[in-house]
Formats: sequence, C-alpha cells, structure tokens
Amino acid sequence: MHPARALLDSASQPDLMSSRFANRLGIKSGTVDITLIGAGQSSTPVRKSMRTTVSSRASPYAINVEFLIVEKLIADLPAHDVPTSGWKLPPHIIFADPHFEKSAPIAIILGARHYHTFFVSGAQYKMSSNLPVLMDSVFSWVVSGYGYSPEDRKCEQFYKDTTQRDEAGRYMVCLPKQADFDDKLGLSKAAALRRFSLLERRLERDQNVKAVYHDFMREYLELGHMSRIKNPSDDECACYLPHHPVFKAASSTTKVRVVFDGSAKTSTGFSLNEALCVGPVVQDDLLDIILRFRTYKVAVIGDIAKMYRQVLLHPNDRKFVRICFRFSPHSPIEYFELNTVTYGLAPSSFLATRTLLQLANDEGASCPDAAAVLKNNFYIDDFIGGADSIGNARQLRIELSQLLAKGGF
Repeated sequence: MHPARALLDSASQPDLMSSRFANRLGIKSGTVDITLIGAGQSSTPVRKSMRTTVSSRASPYAINVEFLIVEKLIADLPAHDVPTSGWKLPPHIIFADPHFEKSAPIAIILGARHYHTFFVSGAQYKMSSNLPVLMDSVFSWVVSGYGYSPEDRKCEQFYKDTTQRDEAGRYMVCLPKQADFDDKLGLSKAAALRRFSLLERRLERDQNVKAVYHDFMREYLELGHMSRIKNPSDDECACYLPHHPVFKAASSTTKVRVVFDGSAKTSTGFSLNEALCVGPVVQDDLLDIILRFRTYKVAVIGDIAKMYRQVLLHPNDRKFVRICFRFSPHSPIEYFELNTVTYGLAPSSFLATRTLLQLANDEGASCPDAAAVLKNNFYIDDFIGGADSIGNARQLRIELSQLLAKGGF
C-alpha cells in the first residue's frame, strides 16, 4: 500500500499519475503514444501508462485504474496554505486528506470516468457562501471549491454593505470598484461617439438589423432600463460605453442582442472593466448541477427573463454606464444612462447571481424548497432541477415563481 494525495477532477478525461509517484510504486509500465491537450491548447506527449488499484482507507471502495504517466502532473495544491481557523469545521467530520489546507504535491488525478462513483451518499456541508463545500465521498470527506481571494472577500463584503431594496422588493446594487478606480478611468465620450458613428453607418446598410436594433433599444427605454439625460456636464467623471449587435441565429426569441462594451479603452489606456472588480463565482459548478439533474424522476427547467436587467444599479453609479444613441441619423445624438445591471461589465455576473442568493436568504423562510433550488440549481439564469413526482414538480414551479417575483424577477 502506498498512500497517495489525489485530485478528484470531473473535468479530466484521462486518469493521470506523476512519474515521481510511479517510480515509487515500482510497477512495470506499458507503452503508449498519446498527446494530452490542456488549458490554452497546451500539449503534453505521454509515452507510459500503468494499471493499478486505487483503494479507500475509509470504505471497501476500490477501482482498477489505468493511469497515464506524466512528468509534470500539476502544480502544488492548493497554490498556498489556506488558513482555516475561521471555517468552523464540524468536529465529527473526518477528512480524506487530514492536511487538505497545506500546499503540497498531487500524486494522482482521478478523472471523469470514475467521478460519479465517488459521491454515493450525496451528503454535503456548506459552511458559508464564501467557503468551499465539504462533500462526503467513498474516501471520506473531501473539500470542493475554493476559498475567496482577498479581492473576492472585498466584493462579497461590499455587496453586503451597499445592496438595497426598493419599495417593490427589487434589489439595487453598486459597482465594486478597484482601489485605483478614479486613476484608471479616463475620458470616454469621444471614443464612444466615434464607435456610434461607425455603428450607425453599418445599420444604415442593413435595414433589417437596424429595425431589430432599434426595437431592442426602444424596449430598453420603455421598460425603464435606461433613461435619457439632457446636456450632461460631468463627462470627466463619467464613462460612455460603445455598443454593438451580437447575432444569435440559433435563438428562437432574440435574434439580435445589443451588447455594451465595458472593455473599450478610455483615454488612460484602461477600460471600465479594468477599473472594476470581477467578484467571485457564487453558484455551483455546471457539472454538479447536471449530475444532480439526472437524479430527479421529473425534470423541471426554465430561465429568468432578462435576469441582469431585473437588478437595479444605484443612481450614483449610473454615470459610469452611459451610452449615446439616436433613432434617426437626422436627429441630434442623445445620451442615456443604463439603470440596471447589464451584460458587458466585469462584475455583472457576480452582481446578478449573488442577488439570487440574497433573495433566497431574505425571502426563503416561507418556501424553503424553492429557496434551496434557487441556491443550488441555477446556472446564471437557467434553472436545471426537478422533483420526485409530477405534483411536487408543479408545486416547486409555483413556489419558485412566487419567490423570484418577490425580488422583481
């Protein structure tokens, strides 16, 4: 028996072993000729493989695995020691790796082929929204996910400190800014006007796209998602975003979507996105959601209409999301402020998905089942869940719709 520190990796197609650990085992290896393709299309040639048994120290579980042997398996994990003094770890939980918080080498990677067999009970323990999830496995409890970085913790605290609700229950958020936001953000109006001039000429060449584009902007205005501003005089401390169409031929509804370009450079060479914080991922991994989805007898799926735009942006931050537009090239150019969270900004995904979690926390006591799926079964704006009977599925749909409506979704 040789103890091995393993990474359970649902995204890895092969099972991998470091050459250093393979030498320790002393098992005869086979010959292969394979090229592994990794992140950034990096390629690694593999010439050796080894078949051996992986057994659990905590249960009778054992599998026979053929590993590909690679010289450099992966960097030490975690990247650095993680302080866990504030985690409030349950005293009854025994970890598969007693020193999971220490940065150390990984000996083997067990990939997607076996991943579904590791989590039989499905038991999880969530310490808080900004900490990893503890999962019961055949190897004993493992740590899934990651702890927040200092910037992520700052974004989380900023969200808690600044988020408000209006009289209708709709949430209002602020843009999380980097410490040097004012220094990074330069002038942007002239560049936005140049981009709009190019866009307008493009729309004049294609009247069909022009009509759809104008319909989109007209709806934006009618829904109150943007407002006209007259004679803006604070351009030096505002930000004007270029915008352009994105075509979605496969969509059954919106064929053209207007995207606001938060990555456009200002006069300092920095964009609005580069002056904002991104924020952490607060929803479960898509693979985890889909694996759970396969366990339901009755499937329930849906999506939140215009989810980002159902979250209001604080009036103090709307000057950073201005646009220029007009419905006729013969009219004067007008200026608008966007009133809601919108696509194209670095923190938009965090602000919108974090608001769903906040809604579950604020209003979930009256419908705990709906609150649970709002926290665990959404991927961005898509609900991927189900129930054990048609009756329960119908009830879940009703309760989830009622819960979302309390937040204006």
